[in-house]
Amino acid sequence: MEKQAHVLDGKIFGLGMSNASRVRKEIRSCKHPGCNKKFEGSPTSLYCLDHRTRKSRAERFIPKEAPKPEDSNLVIEPDAIQPIHKSMFCSLPDCGREYSFTIYPDHNIYPMYCELHRTEYKRRHFQKMLSAGHKPDNQLPQFAKWSDYEMQFEEYALNQPHVVPFPPKKPRGQIH
Repeated sequence: MEKQAHVLDGKIFGLGMSNASRVRKEIRSCKHPGCNKKFEGSPTSLYCLDHRTRKSRAERFIPKEAPKPEDSNLVIEPDAIQPIHKSMFCSLPDCGREYSFTIYPDHNIYPMYCELHRTEYKRRHFQKMLSAGHKPDNQLPQFAKWSDYEMQFEEYALNQPHVVPFPPKKPRGQIH
């Protein structure tokens, strides 16, 4: 059986007792934009010798611009001295859920979306559900209170003395 032309077998000598370990080499093309230089490397190597360092690939890593708070929040300049309670509708299309918040004199940034859509992930998920034809559930998760038995058990467990699972070690030379 003949080997493919682009695959070369090399041997590593001097590693351990066996000299039978093989390193598979291939003729690869550099993945750096605009390079496409051919080089000999392992099947997992992506870059030629000129582009293997991070410094040489620095132009690929463009820092992301930090999001502005105005993009996903309301900016309100309060005129009043006292806190004001305000209700608004969610700014996400097709939501229409009403939410409320308090405007304070020393704050400027307030939520633009209801409690169900405060994060970017939740907004994308809502839009994805709508586009798939599902009716998203517009209810906040409800948490049930503990029963009396669970409250009594917690109180009982907290009032128990601290039990050490293993006795402390005795110093050497001491007889039981």
